[in-house]
Amino acid sequence: MKRRNFLVALSGTTTLALIGMDAAQAQSQPGLAQDPLRPQYHLMPPGNWMNDPNGPIWWKGKYHVFYQENPYAANWGQMHWGHAVSTDMVHWRHLPIALSPTPGGPDSDGCFSGSAVVNAGVPTIIYTGVQKAPHDQVTLRDAGWSLRETQLLATAQDENLIHWKKRSTPVVAAPPGQYP
Repeated sequence: MKRRNFLVALSGTTTLALIGMDAAQAQSQPGLAQDPLRPQYHLMPPGNWMNDPNGPIWWKGKYHVFYQENPYAANWGQMHWGHAVSTDMVHWRHLPIALSPTPGGPDSDGCFSGSAVVNAGVPTIIYTGVQKAPHDQVTLRDAGWSLRETQLLATAQDENLIHWKKRSTPVVAAPPGQYP
């Protein structure tokens, strides 16, 4: 039996779980779960655009994967960190967005790449925040963007890693030495 036929033969909820959707998400996006070009064993966001996975972590018997996502459009843009959880790395359940840009903060224009660690028993996210900056403070010039990158930290506030508290100041506010 071909993989696609096998998956179609599975119950709707099982197929949806394999592609990282729940029934409510599937109803809001008819046809998406059965799209023959949609990867079947690959974590995907509920919709729109996804970039690199960040901060995979094992915590309290579950795998958590965070990933860059633009929840507003199906293209690169206002980067957030999406969050999914699994007990077997095949069936994923999406959780609320873990990190969002903070208006006026050092990540006001996006929450970029990073990682997750357990630091002194507390799940901790270390990530790059970006914001528009004056020319002399820019560290990233890409596709018309002129942004300053800073290294930021957030700590979990609950056992399910749904609520995060961002440190108010960057861990690394600027690159060391003279940046070209």
